[in-house]
Amino acid sequence: MKMYNVKGVGLIEVLIAVLVLSVGILGMISMQVTAKRNMYESTQRSIATGLARDILERIRSNPGEISAYAASATLGGSSITAAPASCNSAACSTSALAARDLYEWEQLLDGAAEKITIGGTESNSGGLVDPRACITNASGVVTVAIAWKGVTETSNPTASTCGESSGLYGSSNEQRRLMMIQTYISDA
Repeated sequence: MKMYNVKGVGLIEVLIAVLVLSVGILGMISMQVTAKRNMYESTQRSIATGLARDILERIRSNPGEISAYAASATLGGSSITAAPASCNSAACSTSALAARDLYEWEQLLDGAAEKITIGGTESNSGGLVDPRACITNASGVVTVAIAWKGVTETSNPTASTCGESSGLYGSSNEQRRLMMIQTYISDA
């Protein structure tokens, strides 16, 4: 009986090692995609939270006009077409300040401060994706609800109907994200 001195690795072992390595790399790629998607969703939620706090501070600094802030229909998507006069360079009434605050806030909501040009068309690139915002007042309890389009499909949030009828978030609002902040502001 003759004994052979075998050196090296067999082809089957190499193929198995390549297969295991490939599965590991695909798993890492999937993990990176999921992490990136979750980071994007988190960024959108942070922007919505900052925007809600911003408008609440604007209302808090002009409490006599709570009803003017809450009287607006759903904001977002450039629903306020004409810019009210700026109160930065000249004194203005509290109602004019409320109108300007709502205009400036909607510009922030829509991301109008950041622009991108694709194929000769300029678009907003900051803010939230397809945002809609609602401000309500119930005896000084001011609620700001902000809806925007998420990346993945989930169940439609039921805490507020803000943005539900816009048709922007899928047939059953399965891509609708919602953030609400509620606080008390005295109108005195």
